[in-house]
Formats: sequence, structure tokens, C-alpha cells
Amino acid sequence: MVRLCHQLALECEELPRPFHRQVLVPGGRRVSLPYEFLVPCLCIEASYPHHDSPRSKRCPFRDQPAAYGPELWSSVRFHDYSASSKDQMAMVLSASCPLRARATLCWKEAVAEAAPCHDVPNSTASEEEQAYTLDKVDVHPQLCFRFSYGNSSHVECPHRPETAWNVSVSTRGLQLHLRLTSSVPAAFSAALCQRRGGQCEPEAPLYTVTQPEGSAPGELALLLPVQVLGSCVLVWRSDVRFARKQLLCPDGERGS
Repeated sequence: MVRLCHQLALECEELPRPFHRQVLVPGGRRVSLPYEFLVPCLCIEASYPHHDSPRSKRCPFRDQPAAYGPELWSSVRFHDYSASSKDQMAMVLSASCPLRARATLCWKEAVAEAAPCHDVPNSTASEEEQAYTLDKVDVHPQLCFRFSYGNSSHVECPHRPETAWNVSVSTRGLQLHLRLTSSVPAAFSAALCQRRGGQCEPEAPLYTVTQPEGSAPGELALLLPVQVLGSCVLVWRSDVRFARKQLLCPDGERGS
């Protein structure tokens, strides 16, 4: 009898339906066994058909780079428990193979799946029994976890599209008027910037406004004096450790 299985810590677990076949192989014959994903813990187990026969097992893919590619991440289910109310990113992994992946934050340029995701320094999540958490985060659909294991990685973003706060900008004479709405208590900072070569670095001074703990969700306002025509403004949450910077320009350009 021959079967495929996933090697866990103490046992080799049968593959899920419809890949859980056991095949009787006559001597000297070949057999094809289908599987869903090529993963490092995929093994082949053989035994004689009689009861309590000793089993022989081979796990040929542990050292194969191909087993650490896209199919490994396709075999993982990501459960998102990130919560803006807790300022926490949280995801739980359900995987066929025992994974001790490393998770760090990265910021996606756009919502498109193929958009680049730029690493955020010093943002390693804590892990306990496949549960990954990182506190003091401004949860956002484009602020994602990059999971790394073996020679490959995978980016998984929060599954909820909504954000805890929004901001808009308008011009009043030589002032930029920011209107902020937030569903959570938060502090916000804003700084003027000049666009140069695709970048917009914040310039002093820094302007701040706070929605205190216990206050009802509402609208906050900031007025920024404009010294140079064409100035833009960067806005971000300043009461958390990891936050996106949102770029707004009176000409309608938005970014991050």
C-alpha cells in the first residue's frame, strides 16, 4: 500500500479529500499519486497490506527549493483578526506543514495584488502557535504582513477594506484646511512638503491635533499656512508606532 501524507511533529497526516488515496501497488509496477500543493512536508509512505505492517516513509521535498515557492503559500489559510480599535495587526495561519515563518510589516504602493510592498524597519511581529501579532499599528488595507520562510515570502494584507480615519484637504487663501474624521481615539500630525523627484519629505514645523479617549467620533480640523505655491501636506497618526503617511495636494493628488 502506498499513500501521500503531510509529516507533522509526531505523525504523517493524510491529505485532504480528494487526495487521501491509498493505492495497492503490485510488485514492480509504478503508480501516480495526485496532490494539491508541492510543500516541504509532503511525504510518501509505503507498507504491506496486512494489519500492523511496518511502514517505510520518504520525504523527498524537504530540501527542494521548488517546495518553498508559491504553492507553499497557496496551501496556507490566513485568518485576519486585525482591529483598528486595538491598534493591532493580528493574523493566524492554518497550514498543511508546520511553519515557523517570520512576519514583518510592509507598505503597498497600491491595492493591486502585484503592487510593490516596501519593508517597514524594526517591525517584526510576535508569534505564538501560528498567531502573529504586532501592536501600535495604524491598521490599513495597504499596511501588510510579509511572511518569510525558507527561500520565499508572501504578502498578506488586512482583509477588511475600511480604515479607522479619513482626511480631506481644501484651500482657503494662503492656508490648507484639513478635515479629519476618526472612529477611534487618535492623535494626528501634519507637515507641509514639496514634491521633488517623486518624493515629498515633511518640513518643519509639525502640526498636531488629538481626538481624546472617551470622546465621540467626530470631525477634527487643522489649518496650515502655505509659504510656497504647490505645497502638499503629509498626514499620519502620531500616537502609534507604525503608521502610513497620507499625501494630499490641493491639486487633487493623493498618495501615501
